[in-house]
Amino acid sequence: MNPISSSWTPSHEENYGIITETYELINAKLHYLKAKTDCPDEFIYKFVGSIQKEWHPSSCQSIARTSKNDFQN
Repeated sequence: MNPISSSWTPSHEENYGIITETYELINAKLHYLKAKTDCPDEFIYKFVGSIQKEWHPSSCQSIARTSKNDFQN
């Protein structure tokens, strides 16, 4: 399956449970980072972009996670 064209969608429970919780946790941590460092919003934006790149389906990290999951199954 091509991960970029994946049609996966979360269930209602996932969307209003773990996904919302994760979003709130990440957002709170970013606010904490900003408060502790007084960094500009641009830094936070680039920081999140760096993390996002690690999760792109063609990134080495994503390929390794997928391969590991395939191997374990």
